[in-house]
Order: sequence, then C-alpha cells, then structure tokens
Amino acid sequence: MVIAAELTRRAVSKLRPRDREGLPVAPGWLPGVGHTAAMMVDLPWVCAEGDQRSPLFWLQMGPKSWVIASVREEAFAVFRNRETSSAHLARDAEVLVGRSVLGVDGEAHRRMRGAINAPFTPKGLGAHKAGALMAEVIVPRVSRWKSRDEIAICDETREFAVDVIFRMMGIEPHALAEWRQAFERYSLALLPVQWDFAGSPYRRGSTAKRWIDERLTAIADRERGRDPEASLVSAMVNGRDDEGRGLDARELLDNLRVLVFAGHETTASTMAWAMLYLAKDRERWDRLVDEALAADGPPTTPEALAKFAFAEGVFREALRLHPPVAFDSRQTEQPWSLFDRTFDKGQIVGLSLHAMSRNAERYPDPDAFVPERWLSRERRPGPIETAQFGGGPHFCLGYHVAWLEAVLFLVAVAREFGAQRRRPRIVGDAMPRPIYMPLQRPPGSARLRFER
Repeated sequence: MVIAAELTRRAVSKLRPRDREGLPVAPGWLPGVGHTAAMMVDLPWVCAEGDQRSPLFWLQMGPKSWVIASVREEAFAVFRNRETSSAHLARDAEVLVGRSVLGVDGEAHRRMRGAINAPFTPKGLGAHKAGALMAEVIVPRVSRWKSRDEIAICDETREFAVDVIFRMMGIEPHALAEWRQAFERYSLALLPVQWDFAGSPYRRGSTAKRWIDERLTAIADRERGRDPEASLVSAMVNGRDDEGRGLDARELLDNLRVLVFAGHETTASTMAWAMLYLAKDRERWDRLVDEALAADGPPTTPEALAKFAFAEGVFREALRLHPPVAFDSRQTEQPWSLFDRTFDKGQIVGLSLHAMSRNAERYPDPDAFVPERWLSRERRPGPIETAQFGGGPHFCLGYHVAWLEAVLFLVAVAREFGAQRRRPRIVGDAMPRPIYMPLQRPPGSARLRFER
C-alpha cells in the first residue's frame, strides 16, 4: 500500500503544472479538482510549500477557478482595499452568498449593512437580551454533561450554537432537530467541487437549501411590520439605514441564510477547539476555573465580559490557531499591485488566514496555545489580529455575538466542572487533526471526558 501511494504521488506530481504566468503552482494539485482535496486534508502544507517558492503562488479551487495566493500579512491589503470586491463569491459560491452582505460591495453593501447592523452591536444584543437567551440554552446543556462518560465535543458545540441562533430567530424548539439536519446537508453544497447529479453532495445540499429558503421566507413574512426590537429577524426584516432604505425579499432571504450558517458553524468550531486545548493544559484550565468561580455567573451582556479577561484570551487564542475560514479571497476591480506584481481587473487574490494567524514575527511561539498573549495588551486587537473575522467593509457582522457566546460557554463549563474539581481530558489523549475546508473544524470523532 505504501509503495502504491508513493507511485501515485509521483505520477500526479508529473501531471501537476509547475507554473502559470510566471508564478509557481503550489503542490497538492490533482486533475479535475485542483488543490481542493489537498487543502481539505492539509491546507498549511499546501500553502507553506507554495510560499517557499514565492510570496505569491497559484492555487486551483475546484475545476475552473485559479487563485493567486499568499500567506504573508502584506496580502491582507486585499481585504481592505477599495480596488477589490467580493463579486466572485456571489458568482462562485452563489448557493451560500447570493445577495447577502458577503457578496455585494459599494453602495449596496453599505445600504444592507446599515439596515441590519443594529441588532448585532453590543447595544442591540443587550436590547434583545441575547446573552440571557444564550445562557438559557448553554448552561442546562453543559450541566447534562455531568451524567455522561464522554462527549463528542464538536457535536455538542454545534448543538449549542445552532440552538442559540435558531432561538434568536424565533424558531420553535420542537423544530430545531429538523433545522439542524437541513443545515448539515446544506453545507455539502459549499464544497468547491460542485458536481450536480442525483445523490451528489451538491445536489443534496441544494435540495436542503430550498427547504431552508421556504421556511425562512415564512418566518420573514411573519415578522414583517412588527417592532424591530421584537426579535432578531424582526430587526432585520424591518430595519432601515440612515436614508430609510431596507432589504428587498431576495436580499433578506440570503442574509438570513448566511446568518444561520455562519452564525453557528464558525462559533461552534472555535468553542470546540478551545475545549480541546484546555483538556491538554491543566494549568490554564485551573486558571479559567478560578476566574469563572470568582464571578456570580456567566456573562450575559457585552459589558459583563470585562470580568472574564482570561476566558476571552482562551477564545481569541483558539480562534487564532484555528480560524474557521482558513482561506479567503477577493477579486480585483482594477489593476492592483502586491509584491511588485500588478494584477489585471478580475483576478482573484487569496490569503491563508490560517498561516497569517501563525506569523512568528507577530506571535512568538506561534503554534503554541498561549491565551496570556492577549492579556497584557494596552489596546484592543487590531485588524490583523482580528483577521479571522474578515477585514475592511466585510468584517464579520456577528463578531460581538460570537465573542459573547464563546466566552459565556467557556465560563459555564468551567463553573460546572471546576466546582466539582473535575477537568476535561481528550479521549485517546492526542490532539485531533483539523479538517480545513469548507470550514476549519475538529473531526467529529474528537471526544472529551471529565475526570476528577
């Protein structure tokens, strides 16, 4: 088997294009799928090997899309530069992005953002009592872990996160399981290889998308005309920007779908990684427990987060080590230069957020889990340090939601098991290898037990 695998690797290596238009092609390329398979299994290796050849290199994302990629911080300019856009996302990832804030730019983006931003600010989260709702979901579920020998941490955090976002949208508890299953199938349509035939992942995902869209439309219709403070969906349906403009039906539907998908998968992944690192680090688990037990309870407002600086450091460090969107890109809208190379209009330029988040010049000992690196700062993290949430005008709308939910979760777990002098341990002891695409997350097999 080893000999056969090596012969296959050598055969594919001979097929791989070595360069395009004066830039090297990263290793890991396969006929028909490009770099997609290699990036799912080991995105850091693909990008590191490409970077060794040149600060700019080619990746093929699926059968047709070639992307000029980098791992350097300088490439972050592609996310905040006015000469680039997200137009390619609306085209190549239409099944997810559509006419949402992720896929539009300029005036349309400012209008959408202005219309739906209010409930996602710290003030809006307080007005909608989002933290109290999160606690109602998370604290009882964490408590139920006490009666179980071990837990599948990825499944658990996904259950927390999806329940929170669904309840914020007003979905009835009895329907939550059906919605969760639909979104799990929907995620299959987000893979770069979109072969459409009966039973294919893309077909199954597209079918789930139709189911989701029908029900989201019904929820939006129900909320139309209500007080914007009545619920999160009501705020989005009835929200207006400073000029009194709101979202049309298509824009509203696409934004609701993105909110649900991005709002639970990304946060769930970061919470799972945080628990896995704490399970390998007794000293930091104890420090988190001391902080959590010193407070009256988990934080339920953005203002209350100030009491939990170490828990926030755990969240930020897990996010740095494993950004859910490990690779992101923009499209140039006019000639644009990077590393002395000028790109024509329409070129897609991508950045490995995973690699940039482990830049040794910015983060000493970059592969180590060091929550303390976030505690001694005199200022809040800047654009590069929050790059896991995007950059420029497309900075993540749900930043404050994820921050509050993840810290609340960590504090709830520490309070529940720290009071019993129990600590988490990874079943099998080994830190699991990530799955990098379509979102970076631990494998479903990762399990924890809590021991005295």
